[in-house]
Amino acid sequence: MAVTSDRIRERATADFGPRAFRIVTRLEQLDVSPGVDAERLHAAILIAARANLSMIDDAFEHAASDWRDLLDRAGLAGDDWRDQLDGALGRA
Repeated sequence: MAVTSDRIRERATADFGPRAFRIVTRLEQLDVSPGVDAERLHAAILIAARANLSMIDDAFEHAASDWRDLLDRAGLAGDDWRDQLDGALGRA
């Protein structure tokens, strides 16, 4: 389990409004594999969901079953993932 960053909470609020609290709680309860940057995985879920509640469950399932594919789907699989993350969430 990993605490979400301020950038993740802000993105969740922007994308999901009053439902963001529930989504952030789910993000924080997600089992993140050792060696995986939690913010990167959290961002991949939000990016893949595209601010769509019906897609958020799919993104969470994808994170649990095949997080590498989810990173690819969200554009965060390459060596430039930190730049992509900054582009999606703003600079830390």
